[in-house]
Amino acid sequence: MQELDRNRRPQEPVLIVEDREENRALLQGILNQLKIDSKVAENGQIGLEMLAKENFSVFIVDLMMPVMDGHSFIKALKDKDPEAIVLVQTALDNTETIIEIMKKGVYDYIIKPIDPDLFARVISKALEYKYLRDIEKHIQKMESNKLRSQLEWLNYKESIRKSGSDSHEKNSIENLKTSLSQGSGFGAMTSIVDMIQSTASKNPDGSLVIDGEIMDLLFENSEITKNMLKGLGYVSELLDSDIVTKRTEGSTLVEKIPEFCKEINSYLKLKNIKINYPKLSTSCIINVDIEKIGMAIEELVINAFKYCNENSNIDIFAHINNGYLIVSVKNEVKNDSYGGIDESKEKYVIQPFYRIHPPVESVNKIEKFGLGLGLTMVDHILGKHSGLFFIHNAKDHTTKTITLCVLSEIFLPLQ
Repeated sequence: MQELDRNRRPQEPVLIVEDREENRALLQGILNQLKIDSKVAENGQIGLEMLAKENFSVFIVDLMMPVMDGHSFIKALKDKDPEAIVLVQTALDNTETIIEIMKKGVYDYIIKPIDPDLFARVISKALEYKYLRDIEKHIQKMESNKLRSQLEWLNYKESIRKSGSDSHEKNSIENLKTSLSQGSGFGAMTSIVDMIQSTASKNPDGSLVIDGEIMDLLFENSEITKNMLKGLGYVSELLDSDIVTKRTEGSTLVEKIPEFCKEINSYLKLKNIKINYPKLSTSCIINVDIEKIGMAIEELVINAFKYCNENSNIDIFAHINNGYLIVSVKNEVKNDSYGGIDESKEKYVIQPFYRIHPPVESVNKIEKFGLGLGLTMVDHILGKHSGLFFIHNAKDHTTKTITLCVLSEIFLPLQ
């Protein structure tokens, strides 16, 4: 049995509600092997008494029990917490029984006798679902404050624009100078030319002898430079073109997110990254240019991939809050000077050509916007939709180990 990722599970223990001692021992033994904390209750009444004293992540419930059976326990549990995650044990696997079980709002069911490997997969999915839902709730709590701060920032930017200050233009020029000098592309090209000048030898006929490895570097950086110029072309087109919006069901946009991100799939194995895509359960209407919003979401996922920890996940969420459809991209980062976005830099990272860290070149072939322009264009696209864009640090408190994450969020107004 494969041990579950302990960083992607809730803090609360699992509650096993089961009257038969041998079944309780079996389930708790499997959970112990998976290093999942658990507690047991002999019937539904005891389960409710335990629930009044502490919280649980997932409930594993047998239907046939004395004192209070599983049906009554699930009803009382759902009255208290409609979102409670319940796994039902049943010895019957006919269609009618399964349908009746799922009507109770349970997450999944487990057929007796219990297959340990199958049970491990089911509990794994249930715990990760709880983990992701807890994160989504945590994100929603932060959003109201972020909305207020963004409105203050927009008012400040407007006052600067009206004052005629040229500091923004000066900053952009300085940022461009720094961006061009970093990493591959333009900056490396000048260094390579210097290397050729200092190492090349001239033949009597005037031809030059240049080291093959240096020429390979020149060719490679020529391609990167072409890609950067192509990115500037994309930027120019976006700035010159109008946004053509169309009334769209929010779920239609959310369902297209995997398609927006398909080009990065072949790169995920480089860092052993998994992307978790969202579903939108609530109906809503938005006015969007799907192609342009798709470019923005793709840029955020690429940005998350570039700076996320190896062997981690990129989690994408979609939900409705404060009159907006909100799509959030979360990635874990190192908790050091290189990881994350300091609060003092949140407003600067969307400025043209601005970079906190040196460029990451592993995905430059699929980046539509280089030179530190990616987040600038995301902000531009959202502005054209009367939407908002945030990117900031967030601490994940939903597990026993607190991790530092970066959260990118786009807000699209509902119609």
